[in-house]
Amino acid sequence: MSGIYIHIPFCKQACHYCDFHFSTSLKKKDEMVLALAKEIQLRKGEFKEEIVETIYFGGGTPSILEVSDLKLLIDTVYENYDVIENPEITVEANPDDLTEERIIALA
Repeated sequence: MSGIYIHIPFCKQACHYCDFHFSTSLKKKDEMVLALAKEIQLRKGEFKEEIVETIYFGGGTPSILEVSDLKLLIDTVYENYDVIENPEITVEANPDDLTEERIIALA
């Protein structure tokens, strides 16, 4: 089983218990999303024989991203890797970021 973990280093606020790299500023969010897409492309040779079964967005707080940002990253994975027909895709979320409308859009 192969999976891809994508670290989203943005949070609304700093939590005292967190040891992960993060930023509370979204000024460079678009730049970072494009850099992540580029890295996904550049690293495709590392998984030539693997089939991706899971795509996991962790962080930070991935639910801070727009659905279009997540779609770009998922599409980039599909364009560069062999992905099973129905992979598990997980997005860590802050409950404050979720509404019924947002959950439907993420689905």
